[in-house]
Amino acid sequence: MRLRKAAVSAGLAILAVSGLSTTAQAAAPQIGGSSEFVPGPPWTLVDNYASRFECVDAGQQYEREGWQYYCYDQAFTTQLWIK
Repeated sequence: MRLRKAAVSAGLAILAVSGLSTTAQAAAPQIGGSSEFVPGPPWTLVDNYASRFECVDAGQQYEREGWQYYCYDQAFTTQLWIK
C-alpha cells in the first residue's frame, strides 16, 4: 500500500513539474512574418534587453496596447521593435 501511494505521488509530482516547464520564450510568437526581419521603417526600436525573456515580456505589454512586436537577437542583447 505504501509503495502504491509513493508511486502515485511521484507520478503526480512529475506531471506537475512538466506542466510548468514551458517558458514564455517558447510560447511567444515571432511577429513580423519571416525569419529575415530587417530593422528599420516601419519598425521602431524601443529598447535593448539583456535576455530574450525580458524582451518578450515587454513586447507582450505593447501587444496588449495594439502594437505588433518583434524581438531581434543581437550578439549580447535582444532588441525590442514595434510596429
